[in-house]
Amino acid sequence: MQNMNQWMMAAILTLCSAMTFISCKKENKGATAAAGNASQETALADSTTAENDTTQLPMFLMGGDKHYMHMLYWTEIDEPQRTDDDAEWFDDVHQSWAMQDMFRRNIAQYTNLLKTDGTAKVKFVDEVLKDPDGNTPSFGEIHGRPEIPALCARFDYENPKDAEGSLGIIVTDSYLKSRQRLDIDDVSDWNDPKPLPEAVAKQLEKKYGMKIERTLLLSTIGKDYAWGLLQFQGAYKDAPKDKYDPDRQSALALDVLMKGDEVWVNEELGYYDERYGASWNADDDGNYVGCDIMAAFEGPNGLELCYNRRAPESTAVGLFFQREERLVRCNYETYHNMIDEEIPVWKKDIAEMQKLFVADDPHEHKDIKFTKWCHCYIDLDNEWIWLRDKEEQNGAFFIRKDGKFRLVAVETPKLKPSYMHKDGVNYLMISGSAGGPATYSQIHAFKDGKQIETFSALCVYGEIDECSLNGKNMDKEKGQAYLDRLPEAQEVFGYFKDIDENQ
Repeated sequence: MQNMNQWMMAAILTLCSAMTFISCKKENKGATAAAGNASQETALADSTTAENDTTQLPMFLMGGDKHYMHMLYWTEIDEPQRTDDDAEWFDDVHQSWAMQDMFRRNIAQYTNLLKTDGTAKVKFVDEVLKDPDGNTPSFGEIHGRPEIPALCARFDYENPKDAEGSLGIIVTDSYLKSRQRLDIDDVSDWNDPKPLPEAVAKQLEKKYGMKIERTLLLSTIGKDYAWGLLQFQGAYKDAPKDKYDPDRQSALALDVLMKGDEVWVNEELGYYDERYGASWNADDDGNYVGCDIMAAFEGPNGLELCYNRRAPESTAVGLFFQREERLVRCNYETYHNMIDEEIPVWKKDIAEMQKLFVADDPHEHKDIKFTKWCHCYIDLDNEWIWLRDKEEQNGAFFIRKDGKFRLVAVETPKLKPSYMHKDGVNYLMISGSAGGPATYSQIHAFKDGKQIETFSALCVYGEIDECSLNGKNMDKEKGQAYLDRLPEAQEVFGYFKDIDENQ
């Protein structure tokens, strides 16, 4: 899932998110990684722990909100069943589910959150298996807003004073007792990047027969090891053929583990285009995004490295295992980073807004039933929600802030909405016929997210008959000057969604 250079590939991979997440790849020093079948990958995953070692592997907490930290699930809860339609993918899907299920069955044992200077005690709280409407939440996605539920397990600190960050690693007592934790020190940053040791770079350049584009020394691990990345120039001639596109060219980058003259690598294939160059992720500008080591342990059979790989539109988490001359990567999940999402509107939210609408005018509004809703953008500082009835004759505009709704304006068969923007002020206007030669306008002005005024005017034959500002009568000439300063009105637009008739 990490090798993509088009937004469509990202969309396709999101749809396939339950199928490809557990990807343990065998890397021999200097050898080309070939795609293994599901049985080989399963055997390799089993080999990553020491013989007879049943210690539960680390888990990752991410996407925390104000109260809990989340272990985001990457596949559905129910065990997948083989069908004729998914025979090709079933082993991968089931392997992914099995690893998640292993974590779920042992979840209460994860009581230690790794911190830079030690550990903090945490506790399992519950699982989020349904959203407020009773449906299964999304999985395999990192939501940028804590208000959006995801399929997950939630944890909390035993001591609230220990709270820090939203991405962490939790382990069991038995894991801590059976491993020695190693210190990790950052070597490079954006303002002061440092290259890999020259001897290591030359060794890998010779082994792969390719020229180096860039190298980066990222961190030291314990007293003996270092970690970094290397990116080669041009196309990787020895890359395995893509069965779906045999003519596709590949780029090559390496995650590199070093100990003196010894080198272990994880190969990452990207796309290569003669015109546009290399790409491993959407929006990566041709630069491979390496894996950052978050925690390191000396295990029964070698190093065990917890990593995250944060690309512009995806975040991968998992472990590297150093096994003699091999560097084994076990990718738990490559989550899709959701960007600029709208906050969902749940059934209980619709009911609350309907109640506010009826309360605004019980006599006129009691028989009006809203059947559709959308987000609209009168300004970008508030969350605007527009409700309408089936015929789109009646409607209402609400603002939601801190979980509370406020009714701003009401649409009627005669009074329709529009909006305007000028000099940092945003206007929502409801206007139309007031009967005969009369027209009515109600204008709500917002600046920096706050409503600064409400203006209304009744005009007869195009002349103001009466007007007010913030509920107080206003001079007609000043009212006309107010209207004259307004910019041209635009149609309010939104993609409406139907409301369940049963709610």
